[in-house]
Amino acid sequence: MIKLQIKDQALTDLQRFIRQYEEAFFELYKDSGVWNEDLIIESYRESAQKLYLTILEEIQRRLSPNKILGRKALKGLQELYFHVGNRLIIVYYSENLNRKLRLIESIAIDRKPIIF
Repeated sequence: MIKLQIKDQALTDLQRFIRQYEEAFFELYKDSGVWNEDLIIESYRESAQKLYLTILEEIQRRLSPNKILGRKALKGLQELYFHVGNRLIIVYYSENLNRKLRLIESIAIDRKPIIF
């Protein structure tokens, strides 16, 4: 198994996506007049936290093995993309196989549009 490290910028990318996910639903349901809007908003916050953990777990699962299928080289980095649900996750990473280390440089998420 290879050890994974996540750069602060990559973690910030993921956290920003999750925050925007939460805020989109908060804006949609705040002051909606629906009797259970607080419950709906809290449900989406829990969903956002679950999505965050699921993405991190999937990154760990896919990048920990010694060999990674489906990756491609891109300007000195490696790129791997996969889906979590309907979301496309793109991970850019570098590796030092002598030290058995992969450094996650960036995480990009293709967002599902919210249809009103």
